[in-house]
Amino acid sequence: MPPTITPHQHLELYRSMVLTRAVETAIERSHRAGRISGSFHSSLGQESCAAGVCAALRSTDAVTSNHRGHGHALAKGVTADAVLAELYKKTHGTSGGRGASMHLHDRSVGFYGETAIVGGGIPWAAGVAWAKKRAGTDDIAVSFGGDGAFANGVFGESLRLAKFWEAPCLFVCENNGWAHSMPVEKMFGPPGSITAMVRAMGIQAEHVDGRDVRAVHECASELVQYIRREGRPAFLECVVYRVRAHSINDADYRYRPKDDGRQWLDANDPIEASRRELDRALPGRAAEVDREIDEIVRRAVERAEAGRTPTPADAFKTVYASEGLEWHGSVEVR
Repeated sequence: MPPTITPHQHLELYRSMVLTRAVETAIERSHRAGRISGSFHSSLGQESCAAGVCAALRSTDAVTSNHRGHGHALAKGVTADAVLAELYKKTHGTSGGRGASMHLHDRSVGFYGETAIVGGGIPWAAGVAWAKKRAGTDDIAVSFGGDGAFANGVFGESLRLAKFWEAPCLFVCENNGWAHSMPVEKMFGPPGSITAMVRAMGIQAEHVDGRDVRAVHECASELVQYIRREGRPAFLECVVYRVRAHSINDADYRYRPKDDGRQWLDANDPIEASRRELDRALPGRAAEVDREIDEIVRRAVERAEAGRTPTPADAFKTVYASEGLEWHGSVEVR
């Protein structure tokens, strides 16, 4: 069945995808120029999953993410300014310049953060969902993770606990074909295999082709409605592809053809597919969005370049401790 969203809704999904693509491209360019240091895991080519799912959520819904999470942050409402400043390690970044690429967070828009621990965000989301239910709201939590994360034991444990708690949580697997250098088909089987495993546990589960952001959004919307209505967890497997290497320092050509990602993107780019559809339905509007996003990201890079770097004194700000372990203004070094 073809997607039923309106062209204007499609345009907003397109905007979200283009923003992520532009930010990821800017980060990659700055990293290669030596302006950004540290690890960087690009979600280029996977933008449809973050955009399609997060567009189905409220600002009060919670999202947890992984090491490849810039798109999740942006789609949930974190600004390009805050993301780029954090990558540049500047004080107006999401974590004040402390966290860099894998530790973005912004509770004000419901983005509960990334983690460098593979699968680490999955139990966070289950716990947040349970807490929201106990608080008497119908808000939900969403966990994004790759296929490698869903091969970890923590996924099965979190899923069983969420089922037992009847926690309103959507577990989203971005099946991008690779768990670092491990082909997903050797680990799980063809697309939909992870979904079948989850269904066998008696949990509502669907899989969707991530090349069409409209299909992703409609499938996610149906699952979100189910979760709010029933107060139970659900699962979505979004089939995308990891176009770039695992990280910017990974020589992925050692385990796959060097032009593998580029060939996939040339044939399957979800942004290009949306642009073609929008050019027919809303002539000229996609190009307007492209120009708007280019300017937003250009200015964000300029502000990140000019931003303030944290000082040693900043390390003592926003630090908290349990009662009885307060900071007394001095420390004994032995």
